[in-house]
Amino acid sequence: MAAVAESSRAHRRRVADLFVAATAHANDLAVDTRNPDDFAGLETLVEIVSL
Repeated sequence: MAAVAESSRAHRRRVADLFVAATAHANDLAVDTRNPDDFAGLETLVEIVSL
């Protein structure tokens, strides 16, 4: 949660990104995205791959 606390994005918009990141983390997968800024602060938890 601390990784998210510093983000300036609205909470509701952030929830979907957190579910994606949590699922990727739990399954040892990378997150492939066209919007890597949506996952800012989560780089230490999951690999973010910019498309």
